[in-house]
Amino acid sequence: MNDMLQKSKLAPELVIEREIAYPQEQVFKAWTDQEALRMWMGPGKICAPNATMDARVGGAYVFPMHRPDGVTTTARGVIKEIVPNRKLRLTWSWDDKDGKPGDVSEVTLEFHSTATGTRLVLRHAGLTDPQIRERHAHGWNGCNDSLEMYLAGKYRPCE
Repeated sequence: MNDMLQKSKLAPELVIEREIAYPQEQVFKAWTDQEALRMWMGPGKICAPNATMDARVGGAYVFPMHRPDGVTTTARGVIKEIVPNRKLRLTWSWDDKDGKPGDVSEVTLEFHSTATGTRLVLRHAGLTDPQIRERHAHGWNGCNDSLEMYLAGKYRPCE
């Protein structure tokens, strides 16, 4: 679980790299398969058992994330680019209190095969507020933890 967090001073971008001890194809599928996403998407005790994913260019996804306190926050967007087992680029937006998408940012995931599994590089661009960038860093690192638990067969969705 080596994480490298970089903050660019030139652009409001968050970059997180994680070495994952599972094959590139398996990690990519966990990100693009709706049923898999329902099992792991969300950091810590936050989960998205009703997540939807149409994994094709132009396809939409919706991740209603349920927190333990009963509050649900929803992230949604559109797939902009997909290169099987190598890259996934999508828009990212949190719904506001009225259920309408808020500010749009962009997430790019790169899946690199390594001798021990996969190096996942997550870039989240367009996060102009440093506090929002920090919250997303915490959330993405927690999601990576959940992803690894799912791949190891140790993660259960919330009920």
